[in-house]
Amino acid sequence: MPTKRAIATGLLCLIVVFLSAAPVVAGSPDQTGQTYIVQDGDTLSDIALRFGVTVEALISANQIQDPDLIQVGQKLLIPILEVEKEIAPTPSGDQTDAQTTQAPSTYQPQVYIVQPGDTLYSIAMRLGVTVEELIEANRLSDPNYLRVGQELRIPGLELPTSYPHPFHQVQIGPLPVAQGQTLVVHVTLREPAALSGEFDGRALHFVTTGQGGWTLVGIHALQSIGVYPLTVRARSRGGEEVTLTLPVRVRSGGYATEDILLPADRRALLDPELVAAEEARMKAVWAQLSPYPLWEGPFRTPLQEERITSPFGTRRSYNGGPVSGFHTGIDLGGEEGTPVYAPARGRIALSEALTVRGNVVVIDHGFGVFSGFFHLAQSLVQSGQMVEAGDLIGYVGNTGLSSGAHLHWEMRVFGIAVDPLQWTEVAFPTGVF
Repeated sequence: MPTKRAIATGLLCLIVVFLSAAPVVAGSPDQTGQTYIVQDGDTLSDIALRFGVTVEALISANQIQDPDLIQVGQKLLIPILEVEKEIAPTPSGDQTDAQTTQAPSTYQPQVYIVQPGDTLYSIAMRLGVTVEELIEANRLSDPNYLRVGQELRIPGLELPTSYPHPFHQVQIGPLPVAQGQTLVVHVTLREPAALSGEFDGRALHFVTTGQGGWTLVGIHALQSIGVYPLTVRARSRGGEEVTLTLPVRVRSGGYATEDILLPADRRALLDPELVAAEEARMKAVWAQLSPYPLWEGPFRTPLQEERITSPFGTRRSYNGGPVSGFHTGIDLGGEEGTPVYAPARGRIALSEALTVRGNVVVIDHGFGVFSGFFHLAQSLVQSGQMVEAGDLIGYVGNTGLSSGAHLHWEMRVFGIAVDPLQWTEVAFPTGVF
């Protein structure tokens, strides 16, 4: 009989590059912009992000010779915010001079509501800010005194309330977003324009609506907490392009660490070559992109009884070894042969017996969203088949890298592993706002 800890089985070790974001502090107004006093730990990138300018603009405005060398206490001039409008070449090939439009100057602060048991330290850790930033942003005279229901301004999360043409509104949520969650970006335009953008080096693809569009962003479960720039571009039919850069604060997911005990006959499945080969196979599946979503409303739980034996995002070690990755899905307890149902509408992207993941079914829900079901005893579907929410797709098993009968349910958003439970609680994309 496997132990309870052993039943909480794992899959594979995913290595994600850690990113860093240092804290920043607001400065005082100046006639030609703002002046900012460099704080301990600041970088030019952090300061540029805080004030919505580019690193190049900071370097130029302050005549900085070495961008890697700034000193604590140094005063920096923050240039006035502008958003560039790029004009496409004319039919004759002549390049029109670049124009600029004033960036939004009114910002709406984001707030956190104090909950029972909260301390300033616990709130700071949860939101990925420092205690000092919270004290300064909220002008707290006594940091040890908080009341339940009190609103605290979250520094670094000011979103504009007015936008340059053709933007009418940009909604981002949830904010702050936790490691391993899915973020929604919803754009409303005053006139038709093609939307694009980037987050953390990844291109953003938009679903076009009548008045704009929306997209999803998967946040790495190992993403360092801090503020990251999210860029949205609108290109008009005439070729004009307006770019917005907005802050996204990533907070801690609060994930624990667990040690997975594997039976002796399964330990060979941790072989790095096996894991790498299968990871490449799955990466090709996750990379498929259909242009429109097929799902509607919140996702269903794939088992009739929701009994989580291992949550998403836990940092994992195997048989007492070093922590080497995180849990890319959730494990649901169930006896072998328990029916597994499709959580939402989609097309079967993969139905195959793999070495590490065992018998696998992957559903493509459209627009870069996938569900994976691993360690099945049997698959009842074929690649290319359409399924509806609630359709029977297979049975719980104990195949592959598993120490007991269970279902591993994994979700990917544009290739990034995200927490499936969030998708059962929220109707993406509209239910976030």
